[in-house]
Amino acid sequence: MKTPVVRRRTGGARSQGHGEAELTAAVARIWHDLLGAEAADDDDFFELGGDSLLATWAVARIQDELGIDVTLDDLFQQTRLGELVAHLRLLPRRPRGGDPAAAADGAELTAAERAVWLAAELAPQPTAYLISVVVQVRGDLSADLLEAALGDVITRHEALRTAFPLLGTEPHRQVAAPAPGRVPRVTEADPPGPERLRELAAEDAERPIDLERAPLFRARLVVHRDHAVALLLTVHHAVFDARSLELLVRELGACCDARALGGAADLTPVPGPGAFGARQHAWLAGPEGRRAVAELAGSLTGLPALGPFPGTRPAGTAERVGAHRREPIDARLASAVRRLALRHGATLHMVGLTAFAVALADWTGTDDLAVGAAFSGRTTPEAQHAIGCFVNVLPIRIRTGGPEPFAEVLARVREATLFAARHQDVPFDSVRAWFRQEGVAPPEIRVAFGAQDVARPAYRGESFELTGREADTEQARLDLTCWLEAAGEDGLQAFWTYRPGLLTSSDVAGLHQRLVGALRDETGTRPADS
Repeated sequence: MKTPVVRRRTGGARSQGHGEAELTAAVARIWHDLLGAEAADDDDFFELGGDSLLATWAVARIQDELGIDVTLDDLFQQTRLGELVAHLRLLPRRPRGGDPAAAADGAELTAAERAVWLAAELAPQPTAYLISVVVQVRGDLSADLLEAALGDVITRHEALRTAFPLLGTEPHRQVAAPAPGRVPRVTEADPPGPERLRELAAEDAERPIDLERAPLFRARLVVHRDHAVALLLTVHHAVFDARSLELLVRELGACCDARALGGAADLTPVPGPGAFGARQHAWLAGPEGRRAVAELAGSLTGLPALGPFPGTRPAGTAERVGAHRREPIDARLASAVRRLALRHGATLHMVGLTAFAVALADWTGTDDLAVGAAFSGRTTPEAQHAIGCFVNVLPIRIRTGGPEPFAEVLARVREATLFAARHQDVPFDSVRAWFRQEGVAPPEIRVAFGAQDVARPAYRGESFELTGREADTEQARLDLTCWLEAAGEDGLQAFWTYRPGLLTSSDVAGLHQRLVGALRDETGTRPADS
């Protein structure tokens, strides 16, 4: 996706009172921090590059920094800056967020950490929940400087020093003190290309990580003539998520620049997931949390189980636990899909999820589906700045209703997605526990969809640039997932993972064509080569 255009105020802006001008400036600053673009009254949050995730963060910051009781729905209803500011002036004030808790060692695991810990314990392969990260370096950056910067980031973020040893039969949090150490190096005679970096990352990802011993990551520096080429990380999902990669790249770059200029890197500790665990458990035990769990569970009552996929092969026939495919979506269709989202007050995720559900319903003959969606779980400003695992995968119930118009299904998907986003503080394990207490089999998440229409995390320094990405993996944590992401200047690509014992590569290729076909039919976009 292109960098958002920087917009300037024009003479057409309406006059403002002093209080409204200050509020507009404050909201515009938050938008700028999240979107990288200046905004005038008539600028639209989503046209500037916003999505559901960034909307969640914007709402959390407005609540905390401005003390206004705004909701996610408010931002989706008032997407232009001037409209939102006018609406904010009518809303009640809420107390500002208190100081984050500092103590973390020994604290109970958060719901997100516990969910990943349990899933990793039950996974058929011990490497199923490892994340393989490549931070590539362009320009002039010494390996010693990047190594020191990694030590700075580890000092700041307790998640990178956390382990979960068992106390009896239950895991508990154990945070080690910062201990700078030497990062192993791979010295290359020639500058390594992308394929070589993928090979090295794959080697690291083949070895398990013991959840009971910190740190829950391994690092290697790829070096050519004493200059850093890449930092390879294999990190357990229990202490890392997608937002963590953005923070890692940004802070590595900032620490490298600070050291290169002879200054001191920022070593101020950042409260990690452990600081929020006690609050989360108290909220879930209170009336507001119990009500939220019941609301989310109620939306899933009566959901039919997803049956076998058409052409399913007998269990145990797969040689691998997981496989993947990458499929391109040309720039012409991608642009039409983005315009479709804006016309319907939706996001790329909502449009893609609609097409995914339509394709899956058409293939399986099931028109009442639960599709997993990963929500950030970072609903407080403090959590937005902490490396760790906060992500919460929740089921979104989608009724495709057979051969209904795409726009009608999209409207239901939009409503269901916003409902789930409002409940993203509710752990899925709590929903499953609610069903068990009712004597009903809890729902399962077998398929999932995600989308992120932003460029890879990057940092541009004085003499170097860092770019971070997750390496492809053969692991399939669910039966089927589809992830839409930005590709090139304007295009998209779909990254599919699946279990070969249940699906074949041709099955997934067929599903992709169904998904693309649904998008082409709705946008009236023909293939680029037609």
